[in-house]
Amino acid sequence: RGAAATRQADKRSLGAQFKLQLTELVKLIESGRAHYVRCVKPNQLRKHHTFEAGSVLRQLRCSGVTETVRARKAGWPVSHAFAEFVSRYSEVYYKCNGGKVKRPVDTDVLPILQYFLKDPEQWRLGNTKVFVRDGASSLLEEKYKTHRLESKLLLQARAKASLQRRRYLKMEGAAFTVQKNFKMWLAVAHRKRKMAALRTLQRCVKMCAHSKALRVKREGSKRLESRMRSCLLRSKLGAKRKGIMGAQCAVRRAIAGRKHAAVIAKVIEKEREE
Repeated sequence: RGAAATRQADKRSLGAQFKLQLTELVKLIESGRAHYVRCVKPNQLRKHHTFEAGSVLRQLRCSGVTETVRARKAGWPVSHAFAEFVSRYSEVYYKCNGGKVKRPVDTDVLPILQYFLKDPEQWRLGNTKVFVRDGASSLLEEKYKTHRLESKLLLQARAKASLQRRRYLKMEGAAFTVQKNFKMWLAVAHRKRKMAALRTLQRCVKMCAHSKALRVKREGSKRLESRMRSCLLRSKLGAKRKGIMGAQCAVRRAIAGRKHAAVIAKVIEKEREE
């Protein structure tokens, strides 16, 4: 009895597990867009590179594919809830709204549809859903991808432009800094050259003034020396003249004395003779 109860519990657990897995699989399929694949034989002999059009067409008719395609073309097989549609294509709403910053609500479906699908026969609006034809759905996705690509390229271009502008402004600021420093260096170098030239000129002027003063002093000293020499020479010459004149006077006195003595001697001899 205990073993039978255990086997029954195992069967119930296996059945419940299978049911749970099946329920999860159905939910997973319903959450996405399921696409079913139908296998069609190209020929009855199953040979490769052989295609029988009649056999393939019969298989498609029997499987209901042709009717499904005809029904999809005649109706609106693709549907989206308003909230889902607006949430997916909300990027375009701002462009459709004239660039006004406004948060779209679930009922703002019409501007987005009119932006992507110009032909009103390609879509219909229900109470809570948007119905789109099969070809229009792919066209809608292609236009949305193109819009996203253009937006991405525009965003990249603006980002690159902003980066390049920042780089340009940074380079311009660096260039201004270099120019300012270079001009400052030129001004300092020019001022240094002017100060050096001014100091050189001052030295030259001082040297010229010193040379002139020295020349004047030398000329004055030379004149003084010449005057002193002339005075000395005159005094020496006067002394020499006095000496010569004294000698001459002495010689003359001596000669005169001798002559006088000779005259006296002659006079005395004459007197003796008489």
